[in-house]
Amino acid sequence: MNEFEELRHWLLVFTFSLPRILATFTMMPVFSRQVLPGMVRNGVAASLALFIFPVVVVDAPVSDLTLISGLGVLIKEVFIGLLIGFGVAALFWSIEAAGFFIDNQRGSTMASSLNPLTGSQTSPMGILFVQTLNVIFFVGGGLLVVLGALYTSYQLWPVFSFFPRVEWDAVPYFLGILDWIMALAVLMAAPVIIAMFLAEFALGLISRFAPQLNVFFLAMPIKSAVGIFILVLYAGILIGYYNDELKKLATHFTALNGLFR
Repeated sequence: MNEFEELRHWLLVFTFSLPRILATFTMMPVFSRQVLPGMVRNGVAASLALFIFPVVVVDAPVSDLTLISGLGVLIKEVFIGLLIGFGVAALFWSIEAAGFFIDNQRGSTMASSLNPLTGSQTSPMGILFVQTLNVIFFVGGGLLVVLGALYTSYQLWPVFSFFPRVEWDAVPYFLGILDWIMALAVLMAAPVIIAMFLAEFALGLISRFAPQLNVFFLAMPIKSAVGIFILVLYAGILIGYYNDELKKLATHFTALNGLFR
């Protein structure tokens, strides 16, 4: 193998190493196109792929690949990257849903704005929760968990291996993740929602005995004040819960190892 063929071999191996990382970043809101432009995100993915390149390049059968088999490898790599990123994105989706539930209860869903992480419309409290989780993700070691899972996946599912065998338990597992998203959102929003419901119930009793009092205009500011007060008291517990859920991401990657071999 001359120098040109060796360089071509390395470039092809490096190219096949990138789709898994790029697909994972595509699913994660913290690496969305709104946060990292395409060129910057590709540069970050390429720099991370350099660390796994020595493992992938060993005995890589690039010369034996045809066009069809090469496309199959690329599709398989994107699929695995989406699986890894799905578990991380599910946590951000549940946090955003919790904020939307709170804003829906206090009647401020009309004040929706653009989420800078996803580029979609969401509620103000949803943006606050997602931004908080974004900070905890980087400070609390969530990025290290994701990178560890990515690098381990190259050993469990090598780039040039056949498509991982899918177990039938994968379908109920991913349906369980959707159930977990809703359950986590309701669980985190429940204390604030219950407090605002009690405040609204008290306003209903007041309007019963004082009909001349315009409760409709008082409901939103009072519920907002009660919700923010409970949220301030609840913030420490909520941040700790965020951190615990980030640490549990490793269980998702372990489960993927059992479902896709």
